[in-house]
Amino acid sequence: MYRSVGRTVTILSQGSLWGVDILILVCVGASEYPFDRLLSAVDDLCDKGVICDEVIAQVGSSKYCARNFKCFDLVSREDFQDYLKATDLVITHAGTGSVVPPLKLGKKVIVFPRREKYKEHLDDHQLELADVFSKRGYVLQATSEDELKNVLQHINEFKPEPFVSNNSYMNKLVIGFIESL
Repeated sequence: MYRSVGRTVTILSQGSLWGVDILILVCVGASEYPFDRLLSAVDDLCDKGVICDEVIAQVGSSKYCARNFKCFDLVSREDFQDYLKATDLVITHAGTGSVVPPLKLGKKVIVFPRREKYKEHLDDHQLELADVFSKRGYVLQATSEDELKNVLQHINEFKPEPFVSNNSYMNKLVIGFIESL
């Protein structure tokens, strides 16, 4: 069973999630492809008592009707940052725009990549990205409800590696290249 120590946040935004203890944030991104598989897995794990905390979900274009958590489509970048600051755990698709921000805030992240074989994306680049982040110790990865259940049952022991962006390295390369001209 996963139980965290959450905080209360008040955000005046789409979805009217006023004063909710935001403990687990589920994020499917802004793709035109729905990602009901992730939302259904989280809902089922709530039903089974594996997830016992408050959950909110950014559902994008998914039409999934959640039984156990509140949903919103999209919010501004600022509101999304507020949600991230208030949460302890993020369960997300493996898009960099959804994985990197919580890592920069030191949050625990479980990536659940979209898969081409389920028509959730055009290819499996999210699986490749999830593998890279997982091998570096930044995130835990799950690709099915059973794997998500297992990861959640051990999430409290997970100590993510501090996220290091390669931006400074890339900046040095660009500056070095410019100076060599």
